[in-house]
Amino acid sequence: MIDETNSTPESRRERGAGRVFQRKHCKFLWIQYYSRGEQVRVSAGTDDPKKAEKFLRKKIGQVEAGVHPEMRRLSYEELREAFYQDYSVNQRKSLRHDKEGKPYLDKVGRLDGFFSGYRASEIDADLIRKFIADQQAKGLANGSINRSVSALRRMFNLAREDGKLRDIPCFPMVKEARPRQGFFEREQYEKLFAALPDYLRLPFSIGYYSGMREGEILGLEWSQVDFLRGVIQLRAGETKNDEAREVPIVPQLRTLLVEQRAKRQPNCPYVCFRLDRSGRAVKVEGFRKAWYSACCRAGLGEMKSKTDRVTGELLYAKPRGPRSKPKVKMVYQGMIFHDLRRTGARNLVHAGIAEKVAMAIGGWKTRSIFDRYTIVSPKDVADAGRKLERFHSQKVGDTSGTLDASGEQQQTLSN
Repeated sequence: MIDETNSTPESRRERGAGRVFQRKHCKFLWIQYYSRGEQVRVSAGTDDPKKAEKFLRKKIGQVEAGVHPEMRRLSYEELREAFYQDYSVNQRKSLRHDKEGKPYLDKVGRLDGFFSGYRASEIDADLIRKFIADQQAKGLANGSINRSVSALRRMFNLAREDGKLRDIPCFPMVKEARPRQGFFEREQYEKLFAALPDYLRLPFSIGYYSGMREGEILGLEWSQVDFLRGVIQLRAGETKNDEAREVPIVPQLRTLLVEQRAKRQPNCPYVCFRLDRSGRAVKVEGFRKAWYSACCRAGLGEMKSKTDRVTGELLYAKPRGPRSKPKVKMVYQGMIFHDLRRTGARNLVHAGIAEKVAMAIGGWKTRSIFDRYTIVSPKDVADAGRKLERFHSQKVGDTSGTLDASGEQQQTLSN
């Protein structure tokens, strides 16, 4: 039980006004007030009654303004915990877990390396700019930096919604590079198809002919392939936007699927599989290194030495052993698997399919996102030029009086 001196008649206040009191064996005065129905007692940090009174009025003002009494003690780690809980409650598919079962996101991991140990009250726009400069010095792309800053902003907004913060800082962002423009022409598709290992050819072809996402392709099961109707059925809850959709199977893809079905094993329900060392069919998981190697062999990518963005000096990886020499870090530049999704969108448009139907097939929710995937190439512009040339060279419909291909005067249309 806390010992404290009896309050004097002068120190008694109206209900809800709080009080200042003195604890035994303590040189500082203490204050008492209520926040959300709970009694709060904290040291005023002074033995001056006037200063203690002022400190009490400040705390009561914070309660009336809806500010959490422990706002100044709120740490970055607590902000991060609430952020992960929000991801978990809303079942975000991007949330991953490490070997110990702890949640993990790359954009949050970058924040951990800089903001760990900070209190929320210490994080302001100036500190966020220092974080941006730190990440740029490490060679991180502006888009990745913005994703981390957006995550930090979400952490603060959640704290404000929970009543733990009243004010939040400004979150400066940096200009991002233009959206990626990569896509596969038919000749490039055939080159890479020949260079890929056997187990990656079918996933590659599905991506090329359907525009499906990598996760949707690798998780595809035979029960979702309807050969009779000629469609691939993507189930609700298993796509990025959780909506079910159907993707048509073109004859070229149907041939590859039939060949793959003849090779399937009863213990593996997945369409895309590979054989392990024991000859058992298992689901295809990550294939980044195999993809990079195949693209380099096909002339669609290359490995380049990684350099510091500021100094331009080569960056070296940590030696694997005490006797091994450090090797220069290499970075891949070239075609990526997600370029197949842009290819699928472009092919749908070139095939003359209505945009609403094309968006439904590919799972694009908004027109703005769909437009980012429908890339216009120099070949498209050249094709448009030839179509325009044929249009203007037609005898019927040209009222300009120009010459046709044979050099004869074109007739004008009568009204």
